[in-house]
Amino acid sequence: MPKHANGTVYGKYLKIKNGSQGVKNCSRYINDPDKTIAPISDGEREIFHMENALHYIQNDPKTKNHSTGRPLVSGHNCSPDTAVREFSLIEKLYHSHKKEKLAPGQIPNQAFHIILSYKGTDTDPNLIHQMGLEFARRLCGDEFQAVIATHLNTGNFHNHILVNAYALDGRHKFKDSCHVYDHFRDIANEISLEYGLPVFVNEEWKQPYRSWKEVLSTEEGQSWKQDIITRLEQAVAVSDSYEEALTFMEQAGYEIQKNPRSVTFKKDGIRVRDSRLGYPYTREGILSALERRNRDRERQRVAEEVSGMRKRMEKRRIYPPVFISPYDRYGRRRSFLIRLLLLLRESVRQAMDGHYDASLEKAAPDNPVFMKAEKKLALLDEAISTADRYSITSPEVLDMKLRELHARNAPYRSGISNLEDYLERAGELKQLIEKYRELLPDIKANGLCPDDIVFVPEPSLILENKARLNPMKPKTRSDLFKAVHNSGYTLTRKFNTLTEQEARRILHAIREGRRDSLPDGLAWGRFRRGTYNGKPDFKDAGSSPRQKRMAIVLKDYDNRIKEKVLEFKAAADTLASYGLSDTDSMDMFLKELSDRAGELDSLKTNSNNINAEIKDLFRLKRNLSRFQKAVFVYGPLYSGSADNLNRSIGGIRDGCSRYDWLEAMKNRLDALPEISEKGLASMGIPHPGEYRFLHDLLAFYPGLENVSPSDPAQVHYLLARLKSDGFFDHEIRKELEKERACLRKNSRGGNFGCPSPDRANAGRT
Repeated sequence: MPKHANGTVYGKYLKIKNGSQGVKNCSRYINDPDKTIAPISDGEREIFHMENALHYIQNDPKTKNHSTGRPLVSGHNCSPDTAVREFSLIEKLYHSHKKEKLAPGQIPNQAFHIILSYKGTDTDPNLIHQMGLEFARRLCGDEFQAVIATHLNTGNFHNHILVNAYALDGRHKFKDSCHVYDHFRDIANEISLEYGLPVFVNEEWKQPYRSWKEVLSTEEGQSWKQDIITRLEQAVAVSDSYEEALTFMEQAGYEIQKNPRSVTFKKDGIRVRDSRLGYPYTREGILSALERRNRDRERQRVAEEVSGMRKRMEKRRIYPPVFISPYDRYGRRRSFLIRLLLLLRESVRQAMDGHYDASLEKAAPDNPVFMKAEKKLALLDEAISTADRYSITSPEVLDMKLRELHARNAPYRSGISNLEDYLERAGELKQLIEKYRELLPDIKANGLCPDDIVFVPEPSLILENKARLNPMKPKTRSDLFKAVHNSGYTLTRKFNTLTEQEARRILHAIREGRRDSLPDGLAWGRFRRGTYNGKPDFKDAGSSPRQKRMAIVLKDYDNRIKEKVLEFKAAADTLASYGLSDTDSMDMFLKELSDRAGELDSLKTNSNNINAEIKDLFRLKRNLSRFQKAVFVYGPLYSGSADNLNRSIGGIRDGCSRYDWLEAMKNRLDALPEISEKGLASMGIPHPGEYRFLHDLLAFYPGLENVSPSDPAQVHYLLARLKSDGFFDHEIRKELEKERACLRKNSRGGNFGCPSPDRANAGRT
């Protein structure tokens, strides 16, 4: 992938070809614990990059991520510990019944190694790892396996994603083409936007092509293009506007030629357009650099102003800790997230605007830190309302809810993309129908019969064109191949003549086990080619059709009529090749277009509703980290201690149990769809909802049961057993007993981690 083009600092896409040994070496590299541990603090992060890093990382308390207790390594549809063996077994399954078509000397792709790097080390490593997991889910879906490892040993946190080239069903491989680069970039861009990280759109950081001669001349300091770039950088550094930068270039001896879309620099017989120098040196790039520099200057000015005002105020008031009862006045239990937000709201009310200045809000109106207490309270009330509306009880439940929403939205997005492609292709036929109907009266008025003008296409050509208009998806094609194999059914048409809807109807009939009333293209038992419904033999179906054309005598007509006839014939021939040769078929096609357009609007409405929920929850997730900072709670000019605030937040966090998470998981388990024994037997991969549930369950109960995530029956029976045994009801009762014991202990003078109403000394709610 080109540098800076995928919403990250850089991305790489490597192919692993030297068999299982290459996969093993790559897996060992990305799973290296020296690279996947999370530094604990800024001071330890500095030690992490020093020469004694080996001793540091081997220190057991420091080799674990505090939030997960293990390195940032995960598996998608596989276990990272056994991924190499699983990759190898699936490759053997593929080769047991299928051969790869390779040129002499060509080596097959065994896996793909994708590297996505994010600028700097300021972002939470767990967030970077979650983005890697989300990238693997969207790229691989339920078809392919992947290992995700987040490396933290460099100046830029980055994800390594190792994708198995062979699908879980052992029937097909990961499609490798030039389009995968754009696909990777689109996925990474979407995830970066959703997680609030910067995205570079329109490949604005893509470096321009440089010849080998230019590279050598640049290294020797003789490149004229590099001289122009150096001058432009100097001009931007001393200018406050784009026009001033061009004036500086004119003073340096360059002639400026302004074009509608670009600027050309001329000097000493050399001329070059700004776009050839790279995006940073175009008008948009220079304006962006000037805006960024002005924004940085403004931030620095505000920071210096805040620092000076903080020293002048000399208000060092220490606010007492705030206690929020685990139960409301009606005796109902409050969730962890609601308690946290209520605590922050009461803390803001304590300080109000005691450390606030109106000039700061004018300098940075969008920064919540510089807002008045009234606006901060409104933000907190909005967060409480969002958490209550969507039943978000903890950060873990928030992450699960976001993953569920993305999973629900994926079919809508896929359907929208497919329908838009279909309507775009069918739109050309709609224009031809309009032209056909516009020219038809003139054709008949001049004594010409349309049937004598239009050629008669062969049935195979019509079927192939209809299939191109609405082609089968790769997943449907794979499912159809597996369903027909050794099933007793036979396809009477080739794959390239089946549309997506026809293939789904055939799949449905096979899974139902029907023997009669079969859809077109499917037969039971051995099929005799060349005898089905009078269709041509398969040997002729893929060959060029023998087009039957009638001779047209137009010498008695003037040039205007001749042009209309030829134009009519071109439109009618194209329509006939799609089976649109009469008024009824055209009307049916236009009605289908109208229905598809209505279906597209419905899908977009549903997708927009889910996107609205995702947007609300991402705003809540982004604000949670902002709200817990003392500079937000007490104001930008507060210079006192934040120990009491941190102690209050820590008391809620330490005293909370897994009750909220267990309650959410119990509701998810009850909402999973029922799967019949027949449907379970026909499933090649686990149900997506059941797989995601198992993934979240094993994150908290890694030793619950030795179950293969790729086996639909094992996953289904495990979850059915959990439901029948009342597993979550039992775990919820245990957590409630722990909470009550903690509260009783605290009432007798226990620690602050489990506060009770008797110990509250301020901000009681």
